[in-house]
Amino acid sequence: MTPAIAMPSTRSCGGGRASRSALAGLAAALALGGCAAAAGGFVLPQDGNPEGQARLVAARASLARVVYLGETHDNPVHHAHQARVLQAMLRAGARPALAFEMLTQEQQPEVDEVMRGADGAPLDARLRWRERGWPDFAMYQPLFELALTDRLPVLAADLDPPTVRRIAKEGLGVLPGAERDRVASRLRPDPEREARLEREIAEAHCGLLPAAAIPFMAQAWHARNVVMARHIGQALDEGRRVVVIVGRGHLERGGLPDQLHALRPGTRQLIVDFVEAAPGESLPGPRSSYIRWLTPGVERGDPCAPLRGPR
Repeated sequence: MTPAIAMPSTRSCGGGRASRSALAGLAAALALGGCAAAAGGFVLPQDGNPEGQARLVAARASLARVVYLGETHDNPVHHAHQARVLQAMLRAGARPALAFEMLTQEQQPEVDEVMRGADGAPLDARLRWRERGWPDFAMYQPLFELALTDRLPVLAADLDPPTVRRIAKEGLGVLPGAERDRVASRLRPDPEREARLEREIAEAHCGLLPAAAIPFMAQAWHARNVVMARHIGQALDEGRRVVVIVGRGHLERGGLPDQLHALRPGTRQLIVDFVEAAPGESLPGPRSSYIRWLTPGVERGDPCAPLRGPR
């Protein structure tokens, strides 16, 4: 089964002047209650009005309990759009919890203290952002500032790094029984899905991983998604809606939304996938669980060069 996704039947939506009519049509559909069960995603072009597009996404988000804003971590446009969507949701009256992949579960007490603004120290220093390897905090700061201003709970959602490293090195079997059960994938076995995931892991590591290491890394990826899903579920149990700031790779089939569905069937989820595309590039339409928002890319060097080392 696939997650219950709040999606429109529209196949493409623009920005600018078109966004006003799109919003009017969406409002009419919402009033009729027909959109909730509609299948099919839509695409937002990169040449649209981003403020109007953010309002359109926020209107769709009102149907969901969980909204994923899937980013490429080093793309500032993705982060600007995330802040626009959250701001539009707040202006519409939403008060969600804000869950971050970039914050891990053992940080939660510290995050709570930081969000109380206890000592006025810079947020990135208090969160040890740079030392944990994340891109420029300035891209994420508007999200934290919105959370501070509107007193939104901030969730340190991800699995702690030592456990991730242990699973990736030795496999789930190295964990004690109760801990292993807490982080193990809740999905039904699917050899084709796992083979695809393992190919993607191998490619992401430039083909340099030993073949024997890849299944354990796949287990670690699943474990991270399960733990994030559990933390999201706890916020839902407290009556909160949740906006999730997460790398878009975690939103693929078999990823975080599917793990949440396995833990909490029927939870309404909306996936907003920010996709880098060349100007005018035509991409396949999104699967039914996505709003795909096209953006410019970022100039990057060879990502494999640091892994290969000097020649």
